[in-house]
Amino acid sequence: AIDHFPYVSMDTEFPGVIHRPTKHPALLTAGDRYDLLRRNVDALHLIQVGITLAASPTAAPALAFEINLSDFDQRFHRHAAESVQLLAEHGVDLAAHHRHGVRASALAPLRMSSGLGCSHGAGKWVTFHSAYDFAYLVKLLMGRKLPRSMAEFLNLVRVFFGDEVYDVKHMMRHCGGELYGGLERVAAALQVKRAAGRCHQAASDSLLTWDVFRRMRELYFLKLGVEAYQGVLFGLELDMDMPSNKTPSLPLVAAR
Repeated sequence: AIDHFPYVSMDTEFPGVIHRPTKHPALLTAGDRYDLLRRNVDALHLIQVGITLAASPTAAPALAFEINLSDFDQRFHRHAAESVQLLAEHGVDLAAHHRHGVRASALAPLRMSSGLGCSHGAGKWVTFHSAYDFAYLVKLLMGRKLPRSMAEFLNLVRVFFGDEVYDVKHMMRHCGGELYGGLERVAAALQVKRAAGRCHQAASDSLLTWDVFRRMRELYFLKLGVEAYQGVLFGLELDMDMPSNKTPSLPLVAAR
């Protein structure tokens, strides 16, 4: 399918965050935020991956996949209780995932051979607030913990996913201050309806992310294009470390 539908919107679900900052979030540097991300992702397990495929940046979604992973067992593995409860309330059956889901060690080589990893730029990736999403997938594809360096991590994102990676949450910062908040709020502001499924389900959220991206591109980026925003993940932007008279957006909550 990737040969015919090279635009990929991606979302993941994971059991929240257990490591939190020791200083005010507004004082965190990009390096601090990456270190926090790394400690959380290394300590926790991926629960779900959602992928939506489309033929072009203006095309409606053609296919959507949801992959449930079996590695997480809430009886034994660390997690944020409120995040796991939220997933359960939105229809994620963690016990069924553990019994019948896919092992991460089996999924990693299949993703690589499918053309969704190390595809030399064949796929163009669209995401929302995706530093954690990419971190979990990089960890899965490597089969080991994340690198300690943010620069090395971002290089691995480029290696596995190419240069054309777009984070809608980052792009929102360049929409004249008209868009803010999580995916649901942004979709409502853009009058984009969820085409299928429920929120906090990875495939449904990847589908909504794609439709939000299409609408944003049409309203805000049609003339200048979106290329200037590729390769930047929200929360890991280096320019967020510069002094500003504006309160920065804080990508530190579990729910997106």
